[in-house]
Amino acid sequence: MKTLTAVLATAATLATLATAQEAVAAPVPGPVGATVTCGTPGAPGFLLTRACVEVTGNQVSFYGQATPTNPAWQPQQVGFRVAGTVVGSAPLAPVTPTVLVLAGGTRVTGFTTTAPCGSTVIANFSVDQWGWPTSDATVSAVVAC
Repeated sequence: MKTLTAVLATAATLATLATAQEAVAAPVPGPVGATVTCGTPGAPGFLLTRACVEVTGNQVSFYGQATPTNPAWQPQQVGFRVAGTVVGSAPLAPVTPTVLVLAGGTRVTGFTTTAPCGSTVIANFSVDQWGWPTSDATVSAVVAC
């Protein structure tokens, strides 16, 4: 009888340990997937510009998309300005990249920052090429986390 009790106690202990180990090995949910929000295009010029923000958790990437309006567009280097704001915080320093714009359009990388959950961010994207008409585009999004 003592042997049977010992065997049952050992089996119960092993079952408890196995269950605990499975609980530790269970996957932990990761951060919320990326959410991309792009605004309406800026004023037409040589390029249509669209401001975008990509939010993953509390990480926010500000960038723009530039699409030529002329179907005969030849790839060329163009200057841009990417700016962003977290509403209620100090202004973020804009970047002014020069990017090779292809006929089908090009993503213009700006910068990434963190923002508090629940805050609103505003992105601005524009052509910064001397002699070209301005094509400002703006978008806002909420950092949902």
